[in-house]
Amino acid sequence: MPRRTRPALVLDAAVKVAAALALVSLCLEYGFDTSPLPVQVLLGFQFAAVGLYLVALVYRVVVSSSRLATLRRNALDIGLIVGASLAILVLFEFADFPALRAAAISVVLVQVLLAVRFGIGVVRFNLELSQSGMRPATLMVLSFVCLILAGGLLLSLPRAMSPEHRHEQGPYEAKRILNCFFTSASATCVTGLVVYDTGADFTRFGQTVILVLIQLGGLGIMIFGSLFGLLIGRNLSLRQSLVVQDAMSHQTIGQVRRMIRFIVTATFICEAIGAALLYSMWGDQAATIGDRVFRSSFHAISAFCNAGFALQGDSLMGYRGAWQVYVSIMPLIVIGGLGFPVLDDLYGWARSRLALGAAGGARAQVDALVVPLNRPRPHRFSLHTKLVLRATGLLILVPILAFLLFESIPDWRSEVQKKVARIRHQAEGHISTMIDLPLPDRAAGALFQSITARTAGFNTVPIHVDSLSPASHFLLCLLMFVGGSPGSTAGGVKTVSVALLILGVYSTLRGRPNVECFGRTVPSAVMRRAAVVVVGMCAAVSLVTLALCYTESASLQRILFEAVSACGTVGLSTGLTDELTIAGRIIIMAAMFVGRLGPLTVLVALAGRVSSARYEYPEEQPIIG
Repeated sequence: MPRRTRPALVLDAAVKVAAALALVSLCLEYGFDTSPLPVQVLLGFQFAAVGLYLVALVYRVVVSSSRLATLRRNALDIGLIVGASLAILVLFEFADFPALRAAAISVVLVQVLLAVRFGIGVVRFNLELSQSGMRPATLMVLSFVCLILAGGLLLSLPRAMSPEHRHEQGPYEAKRILNCFFTSASATCVTGLVVYDTGADFTRFGQTVILVLIQLGGLGIMIFGSLFGLLIGRNLSLRQSLVVQDAMSHQTIGQVRRMIRFIVTATFICEAIGAALLYSMWGDQAATIGDRVFRSSFHAISAFCNAGFALQGDSLMGYRGAWQVYVSIMPLIVIGGLGFPVLDDLYGWARSRLALGAAGGARAQVDALVVPLNRPRPHRFSLHTKLVLRATGLLILVPILAFLLFESIPDWRSEVQKKVARIRHQAEGHISTMIDLPLPDRAAGALFQSITARTAGFNTVPIHVDSLSPASHFLLCLLMFVGGSPGSTAGGVKTVSVALLILGVYSTLRGRPNVECFGRTVPSAVMRRAAVVVVGMCAAVSLVTLALCYTESASLQRILFEAVSACGTVGLSTGLTDELTIAGRIIIMAAMFVGRLGPLTVLVALAGRVSSARYEYPEEQPIIG
């Protein structure tokens, strides 16, 4: 890359300052009921930023030794500018628009251009950081911290909140800001624990911010950054590929570029299909087409990203009998929790089956003695895919039977719990316990909870302490602790880690020196990593539970459930989230953050650079057991 001259450096610095001022002006214009500054001044900042960027772009092209290469590198920016210019020209010259309306739309186009340009600038800065020698784990931690802070600031704007909250003053305003950052952390970490009713306490602007945070947090900032890096014409370096590989838990660096495209394509296809299936479910809650589209998209993205955010205060309990919950929400949760490496393996298997079918039809017309040299080979699932599919199937089927067993014993509740359940039923107007449901509805509820408990966070039955048996609550804790699969939008210690530890116990009992599975030997380094992940999550849950026992006045059952839900990024709650003290909310925010990134990633980021030892101590065996 040629060294930039002083005028180029000064111009780039001016563009960055102008872009920052334009971004602040957008927040002032749309984030407040009454803008603190005149609208004309804010629009002046925005148009000045666009104009200054145009000057910088033209300057880079003029002074470049290879103008064609410079144009290719800035193709996305040029396309955005040309598109916005053509739209403004059409509005003013050719369309039958009033002048004021055309001017207003032109301003909106400029503002959209500014927002997109700011996003591209963040992506480029992210990619530059990945080349600076920073450890991938540290870069991921900083990226999530920045996203949480940005989301909290946007949600703190008055226009993001309902009128009941936006005018709070004094200590109530400080508490509101803390709750906004709590919501931002919960959305970015795709947890779903909320202190505000997402549908009632946030405006459409605030709900859109939450939706963007869920999407970015679910897929991972590094994956999105690398995708846009490809779109703006920049190839991934080895270090950038390692960053994305760490974010996706994928093993092959050479496949990162193709995997990124597959991830984004599969994500948007699944979410679009899920939203289309949900479109007819909302009834009177969505009066207009726009409301239906937004509600459907919101819940589809929340389900696929295993976030658990809903626009209804009772989650999905009001739609317990809707078929869309079971043919849209549940499949999205399962697909999002399988992990992108597994989805890619399944996609390769499907393509292999189609290729084998086509080849078989062609060979039927050829002499049986002739064996074609280019005969396609059948696809073989990786060990990872086999472990994930087996573990996922068991973690869905076994809990269904357990829930039905635990919730078919009607005498587990005390008289006080029965009285509380009756009062809650009268106050909330819906079924108060799972036992009160008919057997078909109870079975459907058991199926949904066995799927959603592994980090999705939706619920179709009440989760209160007096609504489920203690055995069911403990089973939910186990499912939340395990979570989804590696490389997915889910949290927890992951199915593969638990499966490998169980296989390790089995191998030890058999006296085998190595862990074996599906005709393969699992490396000892992988077993150590699985053990560290599980032990780290146990330590995180224990510390969070101990801290909440000190700060909160609630039963140990409720505190443990809340701690596991936060560390596993699930979002199920017995109602304790609303009752948390300020210290308790900060603890839960930290728990969600550690749970989303994983204890191993956080520990690696905090550890700094590690140098490998070039020596070994003599062996000595301690006594075990």
